[in-house]
Amino acid sequence: MGMPSQAQESLFDLFGWGIPRRETVQEKPVRFAYDAYFQFDFLNREFARTEGLFTHSGTLFTAALTPSVGVDIRQSDRISHRIMGGIDIARNMGEAPVGTQDAKLENWGLFHEITLYYRLRARLDNTLITAYAGVFPRRFMQGEYSKAFFSDSLLLRDRNLEGALVTIRRPRSVYEFGCDWMGMIGTGRRERFMLFTTGESYLTDWFSLGWALTGYHYACAADYGQVADNILAEPFIKFSLGDVAGIQALTAKLSFLGGMQRLRALGMDFTYPLGGEWKMVVQNWNVGIDNRLYVGTGLMPFYQQKDEAGLLYGSAFYWGDSLYRLHPDSAKRAVGVYDRLEIYYQPHLAGFVDLRLSALFHFLPHTAPYAGCEQRLSLIFDLDRLLHPTRALPLKKKKNTAYNINEVL
Repeated sequence: MGMPSQAQESLFDLFGWGIPRRETVQEKPVRFAYDAYFQFDFLNREFARTEGLFTHSGTLFTAALTPSVGVDIRQSDRISHRIMGGIDIARNMGEAPVGTQDAKLENWGLFHEITLYYRLRARLDNTLITAYAGVFPRRFMQGEYSKAFFSDSLLLRDRNLEGALVTIRRPRSVYEFGCDWMGMIGTGRRERFMLFTTGESYLTDWFSLGWALTGYHYACAADYGQVADNILAEPFIKFSLGDVAGIQALTAKLSFLGGMQRLRALGMDFTYPLGGEWKMVVQNWNVGIDNRLYVGTGLMPFYQQKDEAGLLYGSAFYWGDSLYRLHPDSAKRAVGVYDRLEIYYQPHLAGFVDLRLSALFHFLPHTAPYAGCEQRLSLIFDLDRLLHPTRALPLKKKKNTAYNINEVL
C-alpha cells in the first residue's frame, strides 16, 4: 500500500486561510536588514547634425547612492516580509550654486527622494511571488522594455516608482504587473499614473514569447487641462542562441509596437501609431553589439502639441527615446526608419559590481542618415547582490530552467 500523496499547496494553505499546517520558522524570525545601491553614470550626447530636431547635445554626469535600512520578518520557510526606509542621494557633477537663486545646489540639495516600502516574498510549489508597495527603486522591475517605452536619460532622472509591483516567476516564465503614480492633482500639477506589465515564457530552451504593455493616464490639473491617454503595446518573439553558438550571448527579438493615443482636448478618437522592431545582440569575450532597427510610423504624434497652459506635451507625455518620433514634425504619419547601434564592453568585475562602457550611434535614413552619437560609462555597486548571491543569477534559462526561483526568502 503506497503512501498517500501530499495535496498540492494553494494560496489558502500559503497564507494560513485553510487548514493549519506545520511550518518551519527560524529561531530568530526578525532580523535587521540593510542595503546600499550606488550608480555612477557618464552620458555624453552629440547631435550636432540634428540639433534641436529630436533632442539636444549635452552631458549627464551623475553619481547616486541609495542606502536603506529596515527589518526582515521570516514568517515561515515559504513566506518572508521586509519593510525598508532610505533616501536617494544624487549629484550632478560640476553643478554648483552660482547665485542665491540656486543655493539649493549646496550639499543639502543632494538629498532627493525618500524611499519607503514593504516587500513580500512567497514560494508556492515552483512559483515565487515578489510584491512591493510604497516608494521603491525602479531597478526592482524585472521586465524587458523597448527604448520606445523608457529612454536612458529618463531612467537616470527618475530612479524610483511610487505605487506597487508584483513579479511572478516560474521555472520557464516570468510575469510582472505594476503601477507608478507620478502625480496627485493640484494647482499647476496634473494627476497622472502609469500601469505596466511584462511577461515572457520559454517554449523551448532557445525560443520564447512575451509582451510589454504600458497605459499612461495624463489627467487634469486643478486649474486647467484635459485628459490625455497613451497606451503602448509590444508583443514579441525571441530567440536565445548563445548556448547553441558557444558564445556569451546571441539573441534576436522581433517585436510589434503599437500605440493607442488621444488628447481629449482635440477629440475623442484615438490615433494608432505602429511599427516593428528587430533587436539583435551578439556578445563574446565581454564585448558586444546591440542593434535595434525600428520601421513604422512615428510613435509620438502629439509630442509637439501644447496643452491648455501652453506647456509642451513632449517628454512629460512620452517617456521613450524621442528619436522614435522619426520625423521632426511629430504629427507626420509617413513610414520611417530608426536604427540604434550600440557597441559595448562589459567586463566581469564581481557578482555585485557592473561596469559597462559603450558607444551608441543613431541613424534616421529618411531624415538624416546619421543623426548623432553618445558615449556612456556606467558603474553599479549593488550590496544586496553581495548579501544574497542567488538573486544575482541571470534570469535567462540555464540547463532547462528559464528563471531562477530558488532565491533566499
